[in-house]
Amino acid sequence: MNSNLQVGDWVRSYGSGIWKIHRILELSDFNFASMCDEKRTIVFCCRFVNDSFNRSFTTECCDSSLVSHLDVAQTRKLSIFIDDNPELIAKFNAYKPKSIDAVLNARVQIPETNSTDKLEAALSGLESLTAEDVFEKLQKLGIEAKQVPNWTAQFISRGHETADDKLLYNFSKLLCF
Repeated sequence: MNSNLQVGDWVRSYGSGIWKIHRILELSDFNFASMCDEKRTIVFCCRFVNDSFNRSFTTECCDSSLVSHLDVAQTRKLSIFIDDNPELIAKFNAYKPKSIDAVLNARVQIPETNSTDKLEAALSGLESLTAEDVFEKLQKLGIEAKQVPNWTAQFISRGHETADDKLLYNFSKLLCF
């Protein structure tokens, strides 16, 4: 993470425009590919204006590697714009960021019956699990994908809910692709 990033900073982010950081989330989360925990930082931002300096309020989150501070010229231009537009900055300061969910898509084996009902029933009780817990549960159920074709079990972390620096997921739905 760019250790200089802090809540309240004006930045450039993944999306175009000028953003303000409203939350920073440090994670040590399980990576299915490497089979170990990996540290990462998620930055949550609200966009103030687009690149043309038109009002463009929205919310996004992305990895900290995609976020950078404004350069000196951009900071000066933004300061002048804010001074010239007190109503707009007041509206922006009143803007409430949308909650953003995290999604974990886990490949699962298609049952021999090719029926979604039993598989969804088996997954429906899976709640408040870390990514590693999801992987272990799929293994215990004997449905982790070992070959193609397979389906996708989708798990959601509402608002990037965490415990002990790990996202917590609940089973959401089964995607038959």
